[in-house]
Amino acid sequence: MNLDQVARLPSRPVTNTWYRHVETAYFNSPLDYLYTKNIPSRYSAGSLNAEPFAVVYLCDHPQVAAFEVGAIFGDPLKPGGSIPNPVSSWVTLNVQVQLRNVVDLSDVNGVHGPLRTTAQELTGDWRGYQTRNSNTPIKAPTGIAPTQELGAALFACKSFEGFLAISAKMPYHPVLGVFPERMRKDSFLKFAFTGTDGPHEFVISPG
Repeated sequence: MNLDQVARLPSRPVTNTWYRHVETAYFNSPLDYLYTKNIPSRYSAGSLNAEPFAVVYLCDHPQVAAFEVGAIFGDPLKPGGSIPNPVSSWVTLNVQVQLRNVVDLSDVNGVHGPLRTTAQELTGDWRGYQTRNSNTPIKAPTGIAPTQELGAALFACKSFEGFLAISAKMPYHPVLGVFPERMRKDSFLKFAFTGTDGPHEFVISPG
């Protein structure tokens, strides 16, 4: 992957409603993101990063959000091939998004070419990099996965508020990764609902 081209990648606005699945136990802080600085994900090595950064992941459809977090298991492309996670209960958040500068990593011509990457690389195994070691039958590669290096490079650019990527669970849908620390003026993520005790609103915005 050619990370030298990251700063030259095109960006575009992203708006509309996106979705996040959270466990009901965490519904009191539905847009919490500080913990993501330390937790590895596909586009962040968490505490392994030289400069740890937060990422809020959202999906374009509630079902995609459910598969992405493991609230539903199985293969969505096979009839009867998916089952709900029996261990946890989840809530779907409809999050209003307004961002101005987002890199579309699903763009084959504008992004895959300059980065010398493919959809297969962007959706492939990243967990193995942190689970392989000298005691496992396969010992390498280890460390930070290519997609995690890409996420760190996008964050380091400072001009990008986030990225669109291909869902690894439902590869005909996008996911949206947002860098809260890079959000610009007038950008926001907002979740609002009305409970028995009245209206509630949760917002991530600059400052």
